[in-house]
Formats: sequence, C-alpha cells, structure tokens
Amino acid sequence: MQKTVSLLIAILLALSCMGSALAEDTKEYRDEVYSFRYPASWSQGIASNGDIVLEIPGTGSGVLTFAIITDLFDFTGDPEADAPKIESLIAQYSEDVQRAAGKNTALNGKYKVIESGGMHGFRAYGTWLDGNRDLIMVVLTGNRHMVSFVLIGKQAIAAEQALINSVELLGTAPDNSTTGFLRWEGTRFAMDYPEHYGLMEMNGGVAFINPSDTNCIIMARTYNLDVEYDDAYAAAIAANALPKSTGVEPNPVMVQIGGRNAAVIEGSVSSGPMAFYAFGSGRTAMAVMFTGEEAVSMADAVIRSIEFK
Repeated sequence: MQKTVSLLIAILLALSCMGSALAEDTKEYRDEVYSFRYPASWSQGIASNGDIVLEIPGTGSGVLTFAIITDLFDFTGDPEADAPKIESLIAQYSEDVQRAAGKNTALNGKYKVIESGGMHGFRAYGTWLDGNRDLIMVVLTGNRHMVSFVLIGKQAIAAEQALINSVELLGTAPDNSTTGFLRWEGTRFAMDYPEHYGLMEMNGGVAFINPSDTNCIIMARTYNLDVEYDDAYAAAIAANALPKSTGVEPNPVMVQIGGRNAAVIEGSVSSGPMAFYAFGSGRTAMAVMFTGEEAVSMADAVIRSIEFK
C-alpha cells in the first residue's frame, strides 16, 4: 500500500464519514433472525424477494440485506479453507450471469476474508450496474446464521463497519431430539429433522437439505386461514399449495399419520420421488414437501413430530 498524502486524506475522509454515521441517531431493524442499527435519516423498505432495502435519501446510495438461520454455510476464517466456498458464491454473482438474469449486482472476483463479532466471512467488490456505482458485498456466518449486506455507493460503503458491528443474531439453534433427529423450533410450529441435514430458515418456512445429496430435501411452511381448519379442507389446500414447478398432477388422497389426518400428493420430480402433505390446526394450514428417496422415507417420522404453537 502506497503511503502517500492523497491516500491518507482518502482514509481520513472515509473515517470521517463512518464516524458521522455512528454518531447520528439510529433506528433498529429486528426480525426473528437478526437485528442491526442504521442511521435514522435512512429509509427502510422491502424488496420483492424479501431482502431489506435501506435507502440514503438524496445520495444514490443504499443497502440490501438479509439473514437466515442455516448450517449449510459456515466460514472458518481460514483463507485457504474458505476459498472454495467464497469463490463459489462470488461466481453466482458474476457479471455475465447477473446481466442475463436482469440483476444489478456485478462482482469482479476480488475479495478479502474478514471477521466481525465472532462471525467469519468475506467482503467482495463490484459494481451496481444501474448507475454504475461501486458496491461491496459482505457475507458473514456464525452460530448457524448467515448475514449478508450489499452496500451500494460511497456513503453506504462508508457505513459498513457500523452496520456489521451492530448486528445481533437472534433465533434459536436446534436442540437434540429423538435419536437421529434434531428439533427445530419456529414461532408457529416445531418439528424434527434428520441430524445430518443442514437447514435454511426464511420468512414463512424452513428447508432441510442433505449436504451429501442435495436431491434430498424437506420443506415446510404455514399459511393463514380465514376460517378454522377442518380436515375437509386438506385436499384443496394440498392441490392449491403444490408448486406447479413439480409438474406433478395435484391428485391428493387422505391418509392418517400419528393420529393426524392429512392430504398427500405423490409423484416423481427430477430429483426422484416426491410426497407433498397438507394439514392444519386452528387458523393455520401447513404444507410439507419431501423430495428424494431418503427424505420421502422419513416423512412419517417428521410429520408425527410436528407441533403447532
């Protein structure tokens, strides 16, 4: 690094911007997974994909951020050990791919391994194609959480350290459950899942994936009902909730699992056999989809374990 006067001035200016962000009154964003603080003058919204959007009025700068509870991603802080995972994530945001997908995030492949608050991850560099502004992407993992910030424009980039220093990880890690399974606890339901599966928790539901065979997936989510649930609704719920992308005909039949009546749709998808269950309680309906031979074989045990809250 060249120790020139101009570089020192640039560093001082950056520190000055960061200091003002820290000194300004702040607001808190908080959900079930994480919280962080940001300047009170910024505005907050939400993107169509669920990312939190922060805009800095009058500057063209802003932030995209999200967090999930997952043990599918875990950085160690060892640059050599983490490199394959980091480079794989960055490759997903390459300029050609993003332009083709109509996205604005273009990373140039350069990154730096970082640590913050016991979390490990990386800072990647690139361009926001809408307006050709500089950006950095920060991804950190720790305590079964993954947190990401995309900082667009000079003022947002200057606030990086203040943002990530303010992050608080929320949510609970799974507890031990029956032999071979772990217990996942959500706000609306709890369930067991295979202990060798990783998890990814997001708004509205949770997915459990076998890292050794990613064809084997268990996905669960809930839906609000306008009326009290009745078993007579199960077939219609299953037919309406089944993802069309499966290509499976929505022909549900009623079954009983552990004293619970449920509608099930069975078929085959590209990853193997599939079973899609629907049932409910109170004003909550639930759908659980199993794909892959191993996951489907565990449907009985998993559904028996589900408890509504």
